[in-house]
Amino acid sequence: MNIEITLQNNAVVEFLPGLPPDYKGPILRGATVVAAKMNLAELVLQQLTGDNYFIRLSTGRFLERIFAKGWTAQYGLYTNFILKNDARKEIKNIGRIHLRKDQYVTYLTNASNCSVQFERDETFGFIDFFYSPKLLEELIPFYPELKALLHKSPQTILNGKGGWAIPSMKEITNQILDCTYNEATRQFYYDLKIRELLYQILETSFKRDTQSYSFKPFEVARIHEARAILEQHIDKKPPSIRSLSKQVALNEFKLKTGFRKYFHCGIFEWLIEQKMQHAKALILNSNKPIKEIASLVGYPRTTNFITAFRRQFGFTPGSLRR
Repeated sequence: MNIEITLQNNAVVEFLPGLPPDYKGPILRGATVVAAKMNLAELVLQQLTGDNYFIRLSTGRFLERIFAKGWTAQYGLYTNFILKNDARKEIKNIGRIHLRKDQYVTYLTNASNCSVQFERDETFGFIDFFYSPKLLEELIPFYPELKALLHKSPQTILNGKGGWAIPSMKEITNQILDCTYNEATRQFYYDLKIRELLYQILETSFKRDTQSYSFKPFEVARIHEARAILEQHIDKKPPSIRSLSKQVALNEFKLKTGFRKYFHCGIFEWLIEQKMQHAKALILNSNKPIKEIASLVGYPRTTNFITAFRRQFGFTPGSLRR
């Protein structure tokens, strides 16, 4: 995970795979997890890697003041959100940044050394996002400013020295950390949420007017075609956002933006609503067991289905039959 931590007594923090048995903090489901527990340090690092992005959640506590050394291994856009207490970070060629709880910073950087200062006996929590240049280049038609950044400014902070996360950003990070979907749909969910967060970051950084987006008749037709494809996956694993965009011959970002414009919700939210409405109809109009209905709408685990159903309607599927 490109992190090396050395304590003041020159002891190197060694990580082991998996969550500690007594861990009670936030969980990034589907992530690779390493943890360390020593006399002077308790750390848990969770990282989930997708196509052209990664998410890293770091939580823990040091019993003495520590400077943790790390490095960005690849060129791209990084965003750091502080979930608990504060962090003092220094990035080579960018400078020093001090962030407090609920603040964030976004910067474009080459592979670079960096360090973070942790205060003595303070718990901390932050979540970091990485976006590859390939993903960013897809957005140049919407954000021409990105072209200049990618080709002329390899070391740039987008939002000054950091700022306060707006409510929609905090909601998306909370949704990522509150993901209850199973393996069949979880990656699809993360793929959408990571782009939704990037959209918010760029909107805030470049102060774009969301009403300025327009779509040609061909593009509108492709957006409706995407919905038709998703309707065929109510009872099975949906295609990834990348696969769906290729099927309808639209840029991923344009597909996602257009879908929200014309159907007034995100792709994943729309798909889940359709699944739940289909499940509700089956519960009311058939004698199929709840477990079978859960499977028919793409939930192999009944508990995950019940959670999603309650989130959608405010009551459990079983209560409909009482």
